[in-house]
Amino acid sequence: MDEIAAGSTQDAELDFDLDDPDDDAPARRVGRYVLVSELGRGGMGVVYRAQDPDLGREVAVKLVRNRASALASTRLLREAQAIARLAHPNVVTVHDVGTVGDQLYVAMELVRGASLRHWLARARRGLPAVLDVFAQAARGLIAAHDAGLVHRDFKPDNVLVGEDGRVRVVDFGLARLVAHDAAPAPPRDAGIALGGRVTRLGAAVGTPRYMAPEQILGSDVDGRADQFAFCVALYEAVARQRPFVAPDLDGLASAIIAGELQPVPAAAGVPAWLERLLRRGLAAAPAARWASMHDVLDELTADRAIERRAALDNMGSTDPMVAAFPPRDADADRVGALRARLERAWGRKSRGDLAGAMAHAQQLVADTARLDYPPLRAAALYLLGNLEHRTGDSTTARATLLAAAEVAARAGDDWQVANVWVFLVLVAGVGLRRPEEAGAFAACAEVALARTEHNPSLRSRLDNHRGLVAAADGRLDEAAHWHRAAVARDQQTYGPRHGYLVLSLLHLADALVAAGRLDDAAPAIARAADILELDAPDRQGAASPSRARCLELRARLADAAGRADEAADLTARARAIRERLGHGAGR
Repeated sequence: MDEIAAGSTQDAELDFDLDDPDDDAPARRVGRYVLVSELGRGGMGVVYRAQDPDLGREVAVKLVRNRASALASTRLLREAQAIARLAHPNVVTVHDVGTVGDQLYVAMELVRGASLRHWLARARRGLPAVLDVFAQAARGLIAAHDAGLVHRDFKPDNVLVGEDGRVRVVDFGLARLVAHDAAPAPPRDAGIALGGRVTRLGAAVGTPRYMAPEQILGSDVDGRADQFAFCVALYEAVARQRPFVAPDLDGLASAIIAGELQPVPAAAGVPAWLERLLRRGLAAAPAARWASMHDVLDELTADRAIERRAALDNMGSTDPMVAAFPPRDADADRVGALRARLERAWGRKSRGDLAGAMAHAQQLVADTARLDYPPLRAAALYLLGNLEHRTGDSTTARATLLAAAEVAARAGDDWQVANVWVFLVLVAGVGLRRPEEAGAFAACAEVALARTEHNPSLRSRLDNHRGLVAAADGRLDEAAHWHRAAVARDQQTYGPRHGYLVLSLLHLADALVAAGRLDDAAPAIARAADILELDAPDRQGAASPSRARCLELRARLADAAGRADEAADLTARARAIRERLGHGAGR
């Protein structure tokens, strides 16, 4: 792995100053340290790998450039003083600080490993590994906060993951002593300088992408600003997208200040408890965040076995209990291989290849029967029953799903039990047109949901399935009631632009259109179209069942309004999507 100097950065997005790299080439020695090679350079200086001949060890030496301002030198000195106050395994160790001529240097431990950004980029990390690394970083920030320090520039580039697995928080160059910093307050209208980092005297200091609203505005900050930055980094790591999106820095600042948080993609498989942690930590108002990083760490390290398994299958892509209940060592390899095949089968289903998914599911059911691992067998049975229903064989699906419920119950797999009962509501009420039996299955689902702490995704699906059963039975007002409940639940749980919300909006619109209430349906259709970016030029080629259904509903509205040409065009677009997909998948 790389040798990463404490305080160095490697990410190309940062404001590396690489012009004229030779004009500040150092002497061979800095103090007693013998410089060996350059490790990195940034806005304040250059970091070198060096030898400490007195103690016979390698160190990292950060040296402020000759042309650096007095402010930069002051910040580096502050970094050394701040870190020197700390003695914690998750904070980089400072060995020495001194000057050579008019240059300031800091000698720190040399960490062999990678920055957190590079650690995340090099491999697909599982959620437990990511949470462990961030928990260690949280402990480093807690140590700083308890010493009266605020980092002010926490980001993945300032966290090092050592080869030994130990995490160190580095680069306290922007830290301030909360109780003792007498620097004048910056103006309230301080703006963000272009180039990725704010360095202007009197302006907010930090990296814009990770800055809290109060930091952008130039207000006083405390540990809750670091908490905000920490949650930005954690959000990026688990959601694999940025929490705040804008075309430029001014827009980014506005989005952060306004609290315009992007919903976590369902496909990321982020547990509900972690989404709650992130939403609170990313609140625009400091008072609305967690009281301290101690609380964040407590949330990260709590025993979340039940919630973790309830949230890992939100998109119906695999069995969450496989992760919650590890197999015996002797079966681990076989379970892992079968899990991978289960994932591929769900992938085929989501892409519209129902025949291919069915073949995989049938073989998985046979193979899991020979393995003493009930959670995986229940997951395979559920997938098979789901596919049987969606290909028109609801009678066989009912039997398969009841078997899945029994296997899951015997395994203590509460989430899968609830999941199966929720789907059986749809199978019985819509596929078999047995509304009374669907009601009985819904009652079973209610009991099972109580054992999963009322998982919001399953709860929303149950509301929608009840609505679909009511619509199939001609009870359209009741159907609209259930779908409105699902819309409200999805918006509260996932935010205003989530894929689940689209499905619930389209179900609601279907019920209203079927009842002839086109004017009432129009807002739901328009909102779904906006979330799907149906009219965006660069999204015209996108294909999904939701996009097709939204186009069909818009065609109904256009036809009712006498716009025949528009209705025909919308219908053609929807038909083209259906032909490409070959089916309409749903929750």
